[in-house]
Amino acid sequence: MTLALNPTDLLIAPPNMPDPRFRDSVLMLTHHDQRGAHGLCVNRPLDHTLEEILTQANIDHSGLPPVPVYWGGPMGHHSIWMLHSSDWVCSDTVMITSAWAMTSSLEMFHCMMNHDIPRHFRLLMGYAAWAPDQLDQELEGHGSWRKEQSWLTAQNLGPEWLFEQPVEDLWGGVVTLSCHQAVDSWL
Repeated sequence: MTLALNPTDLLIAPPNMPDPRFRDSVLMLTHHDQRGAHGLCVNRPLDHTLEEILTQANIDHSGLPPVPVYWGGPMGHHSIWMLHSSDWVCSDTVMITSAWAMTSSLEMFHCMMNHDIPRHFRLLMGYAAWAPDQLDQELEGHGSWRKEQSWLTAQNLGPEWLFEQPVEDLWGGVVTLSCHQAVDSWL
């Protein structure tokens, strides 16, 4: 049986997560189908600012407001993604749902320097990706994963809810949300 996951569903690392890279992580699923899955970790701030990263890449950042950067996942660690509410788009924006979008382009930095930004957003370095059926196998406890060590899941309540949670409390809050949603589905 495959768990029905939708874009923007949350994957929550259980307390006994077998992959230490994801310990205490909350990921938002941005894509999931027969070709694989893609997600972004939303609760792990890095010790770098966007200014530092753009300086290292020799990209002009004059006029850019201070913006924290988060660890998005172990893949593509040189890529920067903006996960954001759908009230803002640029030419390379990918709509995930009617409420959510993601962008990865130089244009987004130019927009930010002109204070043209979405209402809710987070910048992330890297991403998480799964091969076809890999995430489903992890969720079902197959292969090297045991069911009791697998991802917890929760339906995302939207950009306002997710981005207004204190990042240091997000993992615990989403674990509680997952429990409430699971119990509600049984009643």
